[in-house]
Amino acid sequence: MIKVFILLVFIFTISSANDIKIDTLFSEAERSHKHVLIFLHKPNCGYCERMIDFTLQNEKIALKIKKDFIFVDINIADTGKVSFNNFEGSKRDFAKYLGYDFYPSTIFINSKKEIVYSQPGYQDEDKYFKILSYIDSHSYEEMGIEEFK
Repeated sequence: MIKVFILLVFIFTISSANDIKIDTLFSEAERSHKHVLIFLHKPNCGYCERMIDFTLQNEKIALKIKKDFIFVDINIADTGKVSFNNFEGSKRDFAKYLGYDFYPSTIFINSKKEIVYSQPGYQDEDKYFKILSYIDSHSYEEMGIEEFK
């Protein structure tokens, strides 16, 4: 349990800063061959809270994210700005810029700053692990999104 707590503190460290400069993460993503995983959520959202409390805190999920992804936690109600490509604005406006107004939502971006997959809505631990494995293995490059769903 202590390992999970330490891991979650590490994972959510990025979200504790008010401003999030996503562009700065892509040199690490390219060097480490990882995708950037953006988790969008909002307060007073039962599905968001459930995803945080159960799915993301699941030890298997937390370890997979730490090992294979660069995790960015964005609560759209938090203060601070997000910068990404030519966008700079509030966290809520960033979600709109990406085209997401359904929460929670998970967005995967490759090292070329391209959205390669997204999954709106609550996902249980089993489905989320399959999604993480699908993205990490780059299967989307060969089989396409429609075949996965």
